[in-house]
Amino acid sequence: RTLAHNQAPVKVARAERHLGVLQNGGAGRATLCDRDGCGVSPSQPVNYRWTLVGQRKAVPDENPCGRRLHVLAALVCDGPHPSLTWDMQPRTLRASDLRAFLPGIPRQPDTPLVVVLDNAGRQRRKAGQAAVPALWRQGIYLYYLPPSSPQLNALARVFGVIKPYDLPERRYATDTALEEALDAAFTRYETRLLAKTTHNRG
Repeated sequence: RTLAHNQAPVKVARAERHLGVLQNGGAGRATLCDRDGCGVSPSQPVNYRWTLVGQRKAVPDENPCGRRLHVLAALVCDGPHPSLTWDMQPRTLRASDLRAFLPGIPRQPDTPLVVVLDNAGRQRRKAGQAAVPALWRQGIYLYYLPPSSPQLNALARVFGVIKPYDLPERRYATDTALEEALDAAFTRYETRLLAKTTHNRG
């Protein structure tokens, strides 16, 4: 079974239309941003390893208990100023982290910021809704995606590239090493994003 089994097709189709309007008709009048989060363990899954015939490669394991880094990220890929913004916390993310993070997302001057979010849990979403009036005063608007529709959030694809390919080491012995590796991984992805945008304009 896949996530598609849990989707509501009518809601997904409506969200696709809304996002299409924001991407095309809203160009220059609003900044559209995808926001998502992920947790990263000090021991990453091992995709493959080369070894000599008859030898077995041993990869040391790090106990992830209490050592996962939780990343908040925001991607602006449309418009004249694409950007990838991220922040990390050594604990479970809270609604207050989201409220503090959103105003720092780059956007076009004097335009509203529309933040596309995965459908959060009831309690987290309730806490987020409590902050809506303050966010509106800052020109920040939240758009919740239908449940089980990560294909509509571009950051799901970004994480799918960064975690397996931009984190070359599969083990990080210290929390600092993991944080530095994550920061470097997001920086590399942002560099590629900006280079691709510059190339397309040229």
